[in-house]
Amino acid sequence: MKVLLINAPAADIPIAGVDGKRLGLINIISPPLGTSYIAAVLEKGGFKVSLCDAQSLKMKLDDIGKTILEFKPDVVGISCFTPNYQQAQKVAELSKHLLPKVMTVIGGPHVSFTAGQTLRETPSIDVVVRGEGEETMLELVKAIAGKLPLTGIDGITYRVKHLIVNNADRAFIDDLDTLPFPARHLWSEKYIKRGMHEVPILTSRGCPFGCVFCSTSKMAGHLFRARSPANVVDELQSVVNDYDFNRFVFNDDTFTLDNKRAIDICNEIVERGLDITWACSTRVDSVTPELLSHMSEAGCNMIYYGIESGNQNILDRFVGKRITIEQAKNAVKLAHDAGITTVASYIIGFPGERADKAFESYLKKAEYGRTYEGDLTGTVFETLACAEEIESDQAQVHLLTPYPGTRAYDEAESLGIKILTTEWWRYNLQLPVIMTNTMSVEDIWSAFVTYMREFDTYNSIRYQRRLKHMRREQFYS
Repeated sequence: MKVLLINAPAADIPIAGVDGKRLGLINIISPPLGTSYIAAVLEKGGFKVSLCDAQSLKMKLDDIGKTILEFKPDVVGISCFTPNYQQAQKVAELSKHLLPKVMTVIGGPHVSFTAGQTLRETPSIDVVVRGEGEETMLELVKAIAGKLPLTGIDGITYRVKHLIVNNADRAFIDDLDTLPFPARHLWSEKYIKRGMHEVPILTSRGCPFGCVFCSTSKMAGHLFRARSPANVVDELQSVVNDYDFNRFVFNDDTFTLDNKRAIDICNEIVERGLDITWACSTRVDSVTPELLSHMSEAGCNMIYYGIESGNQNILDRFVGKRITIEQAKNAVKLAHDAGITTVASYIIGFPGERADKAFESYLKKAEYGRTYEGDLTGTVFETLACAEEIESDQAQVHLLTPYPGTRAYDEAESLGIKILTTEWWRYNLQLPVIMTNTMSVEDIWSAFVTYMREFDTYNSIRYQRRLKHMRREQFYS
């Protein structure tokens, strides 16, 4: 029994840009951890597996077709997110066209929350895997190999004649240490050639929070499940030893949710003498000077903070993140004190934000950035002024996008959101797909263009400032 796991390609659709910069899917050269974990579990179960990362490697359907014909799988497993769901549908159709008897399976956040709809609109897809895929895929492939019924397999949606059947949800994996490390031996050498800068690592799953724009707590559960520090560093060490790679990124939603565990991981890295650098994402209320000192010593050189909004009322009443702007300012400062670069992420388009046509009149140049004079309170641009005060090294902006499985999607009407389209390729965080009770779609797009220009200036100024500081330190050292 052979299984081909395909990470669906990105939507290849021309999109207008801002100031000559093309907008579209953010195509990061990074191997997919989800399918790599599933591949490892299937190999451990005795199945022959091949991995095709069409998204990161920018493969066309013709290239995918050649891969299918060369490998001749019995099962094709397709992974996708919302923006490339329609591309995943095309991969399923192609698979059935080339190998009519192949079993096609699809998984990922989008289809986990739209399983019935996915099967109704895509006859070429046989089974949807909902939620965590490792145990479900192993049971499913075993059933297919043994020509057994699918009735007892938790976590799948499938057809019985013309009926769509939803089996029970699968329980989350309690002990993540029991999972084999991702099947990195299946990764293509093209990752290195095309600019893979960091090896992704996942040390925990689940999130106890319920941010309005995020589906993690539904997809991976509200309970924070963490791997042991020794298991995490075993994986880091294996990558260093086997692949001679020493740059990593922890893909956890909140790497430092458990401060003690994060410190233990850092201590383990130092004790083993691993010469690595790494980045992570975390919350602004989950860092301390002690923790950041340990992280810096262990090689952390970048932290990604999701700050989301510069309006405390919106953070409290709408976002649901349970953080404060003062915490954000403090977290950035503490990271800088520890010598760690910071990236702050913001979202615009929240209900309650209002447009301000006079924004340009507020702009005032300053020595190291821009200041905004005037009352921006309650406007969509309040976050810009807040970003200047927070002073992260880099700043990013995205549009509020109601992905299936998020409260922004499920409770859109009651939250003051009107979803304008289900052309899923538009759900790329850079095109407006909603209007709100306070902003039209034109207002949202106009604000986003302004943010892109302002943050481009902000990031350039901050980079020059850091470069000047580094040169000064080198001169006096």
